[in-house]
Amino acid sequence: MTRNGKNTPDLDALASESWFFNQPNENIDTIRARLGPSLNSFIDSIYDPTPGFFYWVSRLRMELVDESFPLEDNDFEDKERFIIIHDTTPDLGSHCLGVLYDQLNHRASFPLTIENSGSIEPVAEHWDMWFPLETILTQWIHMLRMGKITADPRNERDLSDEEANSRHQIGLWCWHPYCAAQIDGTVGAMDRYTDAIESCMQSLLPISRDAPFFTNAELDSALVPKECFICSLLTQVRSPRFKLIAPGLEVPHDKEAFTARQMFNAEGQGRDVPPFLLFASADDSHTISFNEEIHRLFFGSRNDVPFNEGDPVPI
Repeated sequence: MTRNGKNTPDLDALASESWFFNQPNENIDTIRARLGPSLNSFIDSIYDPTPGFFYWVSRLRMELVDESFPLEDNDFEDKERFIIIHDTTPDLGSHCLGVLYDQLNHRASFPLTIENSGSIEPVAEHWDMWFPLETILTQWIHMLRMGKITADPRNERDLSDEEANSRHQIGLWCWHPYCAAQIDGTVGAMDRYTDAIESCMQSLLPISRDAPFFTNAELDSALVPKECFICSLLTQVRSPRFKLIAPGLEVPHDKEAFTARQMFNAEGQGRDVPPFLLFASADDSHTISFNEEIHRLFFGSRNDVPFNEGDPVPI
C-alpha cells in the first residue's frame, strides 16, 4: 500500500496482480513439494510484489537453504527445514540471506547475510531471535505507519541536499535515522519518568516546571547538530527539578560542564552525528580506557579519532 500510494480498500486489487506459484518457473512444483502445508497455504494467500518489496528485502524467494545451516538437526518429515522467504536486497551486502523460516518450529528470523547467522544459531541457544513470521511483518508495517521507513519514488539525484543527507535510500525505500513518532514517544517517556521521581521528593530545585531541558543556544555551544534526534529530544523535554537521574548519574544542569565533558563531538563531521555524554558520573574520577570497541561504536570510518589506545574517557 505504501509503495502504490493507495489506501486499504485497494488491497484486493493489488493482491490480484501476481501470485508466486502462478509464475512461469520450472522449479515451482519442486519448491512446493518441499514446503509444509502451513507455508504452502501462506504463499497461496499472498501476492508476489515486484523487486524492492521493502527496505531490507527484495522479493519472495522461497529458497531451500538447509546447506547453509549444517549443524542444525532436521527432523521435518524429510523436507528441508530452513527456507528463505524474502531475500535480502543486494545493496546491503554480499552473501545475503533474508527472512529465514524454520519449518520445524514455525518460527522466522532475519539474518541479513550469512555473516549474521551467528546471532541466530544454534537455534536452541538463540530462541529469543526467532519469532512468528507475522511478528516480523507486523513490525515492518509499524515502521511504515510511524514514518521510520517511507516510500519515495524519486531518484536520489532529484532530492535536495537536506533530504539526501537526512536518510538512506535503497530504491524507493527510505530509512530515516529517527522520525517524529520516536521523538514524541521518547519525550513522553522522559517526562513521565521525571514526574514519577519528582512525586517522590520532598523538595525540588527552583526551576520552572515548563522550562526546557536545553535551549538551542546551549546545544550549539556543545556542537550538537541542529537536525538530530538528541537535539529534538533535549529541547522538548522539560528540565528535571532534581540533581540525579539515577544513583550516581548527574542531571546536566551545569551547561558549561556538559559542553566541556563532550569528548566525541567535533566540527565538520558532515552527516555523522557523534555520541553525547548526557548523564555523566557524579564522580569525575570514573573513566574507562579507550579501546577498539569504543572506536567502532563512536567513530565512523571517515572520522578523525582524537584518542589513542588506553586514553581515559569519562563515563
